Amino acid sequence: MKACPDCRENGQPVKRITLESVLRPERLSDIGAHSYNVCTTPHCNTVYFGPTPGRVFCKSDLTIRFGLKETNAPRPVCYCFDHTVEGIQDEIRRTGNSTIIESIKTDMKSVGCRCEHTNPLGSCCLRSVQAAVVDAFRVVGKDEKSATTECGDHGGCCGNGERGTDQKRTPSGCCATDSELVPNDLAANNCCQTRSNVTERDPRRNRAGAMAVGGSVVAAILSSACCWLPLVLITVGVSATGVAGFFETYRPYFIASAIALLGFGFYFVYFRNDHCEAGSACEAPNLKLKTFNQVTLWVATVLVGALVMFPDYVGIVFGSPGQTSATVDGIGLARDEYHIEGMTCKGCADILRTTLTQLPGVKFTEVDFAAKSAVVQYEPNDPLSPESVIQAVQAAGYQATIVTKRVASP
Repeated sequence: MKACPDCRENGQPVKRITLESVLRPERLSDIGAHSYNVCTTPHCNTVYFGPTPGRVFCKSDLTIRFGLKETNAPRPVCYCFDHTVEGIQDEIRRTGNSTIIESIKTDMKSVGCRCEHTNPLGSCCLRSVQAAVVDAFRVVGKDEKSATTECGDHGGCCGNGERGTDQKRTPSGCCATDSELVPNDLAANNCCQTRSNVTERDPRRNRAGAMAVGGSVVAAILSSACCWLPLVLITVGVSATGVAGFFETYRPYFIASAIALLGFGFYFVYFRNDHCEAGSACEAPNLKLKTFNQVTLWVATVLVGALVMFPDYVGIVFGSPGQTSATVDGIGLARDEYHIEGMTCKGCADILRTTLTQLPGVKFTEVDFAAKSAVVQYEPNDPLSPESVIQAVQAAGYQATIVTKRVASP
């Protein structure tokens, strides 16, 4: 039952801890295991009502005065720091100004609030206080220029877990403009509203951002598969023939997909704004989650860059930079030249050069990616058969055919 059985107006959900904190001890046993709503109609005597008839608590059942439903002084408006409607009006009469908002913010930083335990509404009272300030200026007949405060600056109310409250739904639009505030309708302008009046952050946003970032990493991995996958297959003893060529064909598409998905990740993390439903407040962002998403995004960006550029430096990682090129004086060595098919990047050439250098009797090798050629030099007294070179090239995932075979220089 969401409508008050007395005034028939819809109520707002309230936590059990609030009832346990403000009800008289003799009524606590009547709470039971039910969920409750709080009635926010000023003239209604009912305060809390449950889902079934008879589960009702009235003003007389409270240990405190519920300012929203009181017509006589004192009318509490801030339950943590003992501010009343009459106190606000008195300050405005004396000074022409109201400092209650700043006072509450200062107290919040030093003391903290326990709104769920002290406020019958079970939520932060700062926006209710501002509504009372606006109404007080109107009642006293003063200019309302001092009745407003900076929107979104709620002094940490309902968001300070170290101060004894576990309500973490501080709306970014905590403070409304004068035109948005309805005098005496304090509950409708409550700072930390219940879940029914708060537009929660769409969890699909975080999932979409995570999927975009994860997808960009996967695409980047596939974009460099033309180089690393043959190495993996060769390591486990599986033929890599044709694998590099397949991934090289689609490499530009994988790179484009990685960049596009990474762009979506930046959009979801940095640029997309939440849209709140009309008449509701936005749930406060989870700063820890936001920081985690930002760090993850930048780590993924570095990883994507490293993966996309992998074919350009794979030779440095897996090759043998210390090997001497065939352009070094090769007098007295036999020299064979081969045509190589299947190399998809410069890294492939470096890896193949390392593979050929490890063949018995080979002294120098040179593999040219652009020319698709390989030159092998070896001792003439330790002849190297073309078949052994071709088999080594095939084992690396490429195809080789001998072009020239020269004997050692005299």
